[in-house]
Amino acid sequence: PTYTPPATPAAAAPVARIDPDKGKPPPHNDTVADLPDGKGRETTFYACTACHGVALIKAQGLTRDLWDSSIDLMIEKHRMAPVKPAERAEILDYLAEQFPPRRRGRNADNPFLK
Repeated sequence: PTYTPPATPAAAAPVARIDPDKGKPPPHNDTVADLPDGKGRETTFYACTACHGVALIKAQGLTRDLWDSSIDLMIEKHRMAPVKPAERAEILDYLAEQFPPRRRGRNADNPFLK
């Protein structure tokens, strides 16, 4: 009997490339000075900007409870490193003071209704 080599596949399936940067936020060039002055600014900066820029923080306006829930969500869903209880309290105090809810109710910010 004669040997017949196996048939060569016409088109090999492309090899899936894994992108290690997929899902990561774009890099930022923020500094501590980009956040408003206040107790807890540096702790907040380094805890938060390990994953995202200052713009995301500034775009929020949350109560302390909602900031706390946001940290829980980031730890559970986005692999944020847990912070020590004392640091977490300092971060929450800072965020609640510097970035509270902006909306005070319907038409509260409308200058034409004053």
